[in-house]
Amino acid sequence: MKSPKKLSSSPMPFNQKLVLNSYLLSLFGDDNVDSLQDIADLIKNDNRYEYTIDEQGISDFYYGLLPLVINYNNNDNHNHNQKLDKTKLLEYDNNIVRHSKKLTQKIKWKYFQYFMLLFTEIYLDRFFSSKENLLKELNLYLDDVFNPNICLKSPKNKIDKFELDDLNKIAFYSATGSGKTLIMHINLMQFTYYNNQQINKAILITPNSGLSHQHLKEFKNNGLDACRFTEESSSGSLFKNNLSTPIVEVLEISKLKENKGETTFAVDSFDNNNLVFIDEGHRGTGGDEWKTNRDKLSQRGFAFEYSATFGQAIGAAKGEKKDDLIQEYAKSIIFDYSYKHFYNDGFGKDYRILNLTKEPDEDLIKYNYLVGSLLSFYQQKKIFNGNYEKLAEYNITNPLMVFTGGKVTKTLSKNEGSDITNILKFIEKFTSQKARESTIRAIKNIMNGNSGITNTNSSDIFADRFVYLMSLGLNEAKLYQDILKIVFHTNNGGSLQIEELKSADGEIALKIGQNATDYFGVINIGDTKKFLKLCQKPEINLKHSSNNFDKSLFLNINNAESTINILIGSRKFTEGWSSWRVSTMGLLNMGKSEGSQVIQLFGRGVRLKGYEFCLKRSAAISGKKLKIKYQAVETLNIFGLKANYMDAFKTYLQSEGVPSGDRYDMVLPVLKNNAYKKKNLKILKLQEGKKYQDNENIQLSYDTENTDYNNIAKKVVINLYIQAQIIGIKSASDDKDYINEPHNFKFNKETDLAFLNTDQIYTEIIDYKNEKGYFNLTIDKAIIYNNFIQEDGWYDRLEAPDDYFKINNFNDYKRVQDSFIMLLKKYTDEFYKYHKNNYEKGFMVYENLNDNDNDANFIDEYQIFVAEQEKDEYDNLIQQLNILKQEIKENKNIKSTIKLQRLKSFNSLSHLYNPLFYQTKSLKNLKTINITPIELNKGEMDFIKDLEGYLSNENNNDDDKSEVFLLRNQAKTGIGFFAGGSGFYPDFIMWILKNGTQYINFIDPKGIYHTDLKHSEKINLSKTIKEKEQNLNDNSIILNSFIISNTGYLGLENNDFTKKELMNKNILFQKDDKNTYIKTMFDKILP
Repeated sequence: MKSPKKLSSSPMPFNQKLVLNSYLLSLFGDDNVDSLQDIADLIKNDNRYEYTIDEQGISDFYYGLLPLVINYNNNDNHNHNQKLDKTKLLEYDNNIVRHSKKLTQKIKWKYFQYFMLLFTEIYLDRFFSSKENLLKELNLYLDDVFNPNICLKSPKNKIDKFELDDLNKIAFYSATGSGKTLIMHINLMQFTYYNNQQINKAILITPNSGLSHQHLKEFKNNGLDACRFTEESSSGSLFKNNLSTPIVEVLEISKLKENKGETTFAVDSFDNNNLVFIDEGHRGTGGDEWKTNRDKLSQRGFAFEYSATFGQAIGAAKGEKKDDLIQEYAKSIIFDYSYKHFYNDGFGKDYRILNLTKEPDEDLIKYNYLVGSLLSFYQQKKIFNGNYEKLAEYNITNPLMVFTGGKVTKTLSKNEGSDITNILKFIEKFTSQKARESTIRAIKNIMNGNSGITNTNSSDIFADRFVYLMSLGLNEAKLYQDILKIVFHTNNGGSLQIEELKSADGEIALKIGQNATDYFGVINIGDTKKFLKLCQKPEINLKHSSNNFDKSLFLNINNAESTINILIGSRKFTEGWSSWRVSTMGLLNMGKSEGSQVIQLFGRGVRLKGYEFCLKRSAAISGKKLKIKYQAVETLNIFGLKANYMDAFKTYLQSEGVPSGDRYDMVLPVLKNNAYKKKNLKILKLQEGKKYQDNENIQLSYDTENTDYNNIAKKVVINLYIQAQIIGIKSASDDKDYINEPHNFKFNKETDLAFLNTDQIYTEIIDYKNEKGYFNLTIDKAIIYNNFIQEDGWYDRLEAPDDYFKINNFNDYKRVQDSFIMLLKKYTDEFYKYHKNNYEKGFMVYENLNDNDNDANFIDEYQIFVAEQEKDEYDNLIQQLNILKQEIKENKNIKSTIKLQRLKSFNSLSHLYNPLFYQTKSLKNLKTINITPIELNKGEMDFIKDLEGYLSNENNNDDDKSEVFLLRNQAKTGIGFFAGGSGFYPDFIMWILKNGTQYINFIDPKGIYHTDLKHSEKINLSKTIKEKEQNLNDNSIILNSFIISNTGYLGLENNDFTKKELMNKNILFQKDDKNTYIKTMFDKILP
């Protein structure tokens, strides 16, 4: 945590009081680490956004975090011996990878999920090593660092000292949809691995039977043992130093009582040394009995809690109880990935709030509001139906409109009944012939931005909401007719039919017209009898009938054949019902004390599968953004039956720290530098239809007589010294000798490899090649034995201490097999890349750069979202954006720039489109501005500015006749190199034209703290790209590759190269040689 800041009288939000989370962040050795965002930015900026495992079984996240521990190890000023070192970091990474492989489900952890697991590793290791030492560390950090900072605002913010009894619980404050269940499964394995005390049972506490059933299913799907708790079920005394995971017994919190009952269990009968998992951990914070009972279970054991809404639950508490909860959870929340982080990282749907600033005075305005909300939903349905194949790539599901609320009661409340009947009366009016003309007029007014409902900026709330509908060219009458057909399954409208489904508990079906065969909606409220009685009141007058035959509509709502478009009622939705369909949410029965439930509802509504199940909206995926007119299907529309419902909802969002007010959306076109079109700029491209995977099939093999295969073998090098340190095997010589001259171990096939399990090796290599995407590579089990186990020339070096492979017992053979698998994965990687490059080099061509064909790099526009949260900054930004937009529209040279504290833009004379945006250091504090494509990071921005400065000086030299053009190369969709994984996409392509020669340069500003400077393909691209140049045989085109290192030369890890030798590999140092590195690059490019 940074040094204390000046006194402020503003109250401190709960999420800023999380001392345990802050302590764990402080263990990373860089003093600039102050939040999750600091670490996340490091990983994101290094393009390590996904969990991938290399041939040594190490995740990319380990390498992404290594600079932090390297900075600590190299900094003599640090005296905190408890900070992380790279050996511990690798040990934790190894554990996470090993546990993850045990799950049946193949997992690619998101960065925040990995951090959840990493923080758990750190905590459990320290907890079970010495609780007393952990207690001492925590209180030292609390007294010396944390409290001095937070008490500057107010002494009331002070967090009390930790006590030993505080340490046996950790909690995860994590958004709905962020994968808490998977984290729980790994937490079970992590606890089992570290535990050294006697544990009675492993128990999962859930809020209701629906979630219990869901958890049992998910445990089974992941190959873990679980069962419902009964008096007869007994997993016995579970484990102490036992590495087999226990059976988890699942129990609803409502069944845990002080005394035994007919369907309940006495809490004292469980003993108090259990391992307890608590789902929806906020449940019970509002009532003494539930929390007291569940806490008893783990009093001498250990507890893991999970909730998306700790903040709301604590905020709803009062007085002394609230203070106690703040103290408890500030000291137990190990990780904060609440909804604001989830949203800001691009996960889940976007959302649009159809705000009612005040209750409408006129029935016409109320009707227009609901018609506009229905139009928004209809637009989503229309996009889905008309673009099914396109949207299938993004896993978009059939849109569903849900009317739900914050309160969940067994009986129908007066407000809820009134809200639902109002919905039904609206539907009755909308679909009736009698109101047809007035409804068509309402649609016309709404589409024209004249609904009569305005936001705080006096703009119509539906303005610019119907981009897709406008593109269809349908008039209001045709739109109305189509809504009837698409949403209500009727061609001509008719009377609303309400049918109680006798065979489906608590369900009421809805359709239009007595002869209709398809239901469009279902009400699920539980107390149908009371509701139907309400419908019969004269002022409501909604008739109903009974249906004794049709089965549940609700249970089939996620099926592809479901005809249901509208779901009304909140009971099932809040009890864990899961659906990807929700796209429009109407708020009903919303009070002022349901924050936790509302955020849960909202969290379920914004869930999104996304492209390749990445869980992200397309606007946050580089090169995969859907056109703006289609993005409505990735947006959750929210509206309320009453204005005070919207006020309550906005308050809940504000408490989460996410935008809750009106939002300004702008499409800002770019101004292209079309001068390039006359210059015939070339790009490197594979011929159409010559993709390696589609044209060639190869089989993994090795032949000692084949020179090419022997060249592949020379690249197969594995170093196991850090792994040796983790398990306590040290070298006989000093560490320096082992870095400079590591021992090269060679397997003896008669002794070392005698007990290898070929089946397990085969499975591992098959999984590895699939993860890498080597789908045209076949692997034969017999060849693994004959060509690799029985041969020893296929790898070059296996660097390990002498004793690493010493066999003391049969279990030591696992270390031999694991190392053999590492080598074979590395060989598989090099084998595939060799054959791919050998094939593709015959089909690589130069093509003219074209802004139409290469649209992933040549963007046409920025999509900018600005939430009205900080009024002055908001108004200022909107004004500056509008000036920029007007200049671009008039095709003028861009003179204006965005100059705000947190966001800036600039224009580059050499870049092929402008403006360019970049983030300042404090941009992360204003996540109310989102730009797609993502802004430049600091290293990229510094490179462009340094380049501009150099070119400005060089242009004063009349003898210089060169021309320079620059283009940002988009990750994953631009020009990439290498097979497998995420590939390598240098950040920039720079063309230099001089004397009839075109120099094409691929330039990547990046940190190279941990990079293998000898073997890295990214580093060696400067050499291999010359081979491509030679194969293409065009003397007028020269290819180059440069790494612009923002790591200083002295900060490089295990570097055996001189600075001059690295410069010969085209590695230039951005900070060390700030005033000369651009000139050095040009000198190396130009003769």
